[in-house]
Amino acid sequence: MSERAIVTGATSGIGRAVAVRLGRRGAIVAILGRSEAKAAQVAEEVRAAGGTPWIGTVDIADIQAVSDVVSRFAAAYGGIDTAVSSAGIASTGTVTSTEPDEWHRIINTNLNGTYYLARAVVPELVKTRGSFVAISSDAGVQGAQGYAAYATSKHALHGLIKCMALDHGPDGVRSHAVCPSFVETPMADELLASATAEEVAYFKKTIPLGRFAKPEEVADAVAHLTSAEAAFANGVFYRLDGGSTAGYFLAG
Repeated sequence: MSERAIVTGATSGIGRAVAVRLGRRGAIVAILGRSEAKAAQVAEEVRAAGGTPWIGTVDIADIQAVSDVVSRFAAAYGGIDTAVSSAGIASTGTVTSTEPDEWHRIINTNLNGTYYLARAVVPELVKTRGSFVAISSDAGVQGAQGYAAYATSKHALHGLIKCMALDHGPDGVRSHAVCPSFVETPMADELLASATAEEVAYFKKTIPLGRFAKPEEVADAVAHLTSAEAAFANGVFYRLDGGSTAGYFLAG
């Protein structure tokens, strides 16, 4: 039986790369996002990679909509083996400059959205002894100046994944987070749109490997953690950050 995978935020950036990567290993991939047109484009990429696409239009911050789409996908294919929470947003701001509405928007998507997916999908993963991966950030393992809401959402996300690993590991469900630094995605482009070339170069210099990650590299990490090769891995926080959180680094 083909792997049955569900990916949120699958219409862009990391989520899109994850959907295509899982398609490459022949999975049936539920492509979840808010844009049906973008999902259709990703569906063609999944199909070309060797997978079987399934499209679900959903706002990850809507708990009932998430529950409904997970139920429909599970019913259509008889279960779920892999779930990847990749839907996420970011904006800059301190606790005083971030408006309450923006704070709640970040928390509702990055943290609550992952909880909504987990709540809906874990019962299915228990049946299949499957795996759950959340796309986090290096801002989940250290502070990030000017990213108060975003870093808070990712730190809290790590607490959720740790508890899932402990609570559902006995059921055979493996839970992880992948924590990249800046990744070459539309979200990163938007965040860095107002930065000068010198500032972008500085950000890259703070990474020992000297560059940003590619979405496909994050997808490869997800593919490994959800594979049989990682059968004894549970509660892993994969720091895919080029060494930027390893310690103090004097950029050359």
